[in-house]
Amino acid sequence: MNNMESNLKNAILQFLGNEFQMEPTHIREDLNFEIDLGLSATEITDVLQRLQDALDFPLPEDKFNQIHSLEDLFRILGIETESDHMSWNL
Repeated sequence: MNNMESNLKNAILQFLGNEFQMEPTHIREDLNFEIDLGLSATEITDVLQRLQDALDFPLPEDKFNQIHSLEDLFRILGIETESDHMSWNL
């Protein structure tokens, strides 16, 4: 993972930690927005829009419906995930 990806990943974790009163270091990549946070599809879209506005990065709206977890978000943004890293170590 390059430095820019790492910075964006950390910023996303910080944003979500602030948004949901969670310690960013305790947020796992398999966090499911609907199951773990109880968000509806509309609420997930709202969080994603606020996230991209706050961090000033583009996220295609046609991809919003494909984002169910933090890992999904990272993959769409091209950020390496823990499971991507683990698959290389098999």
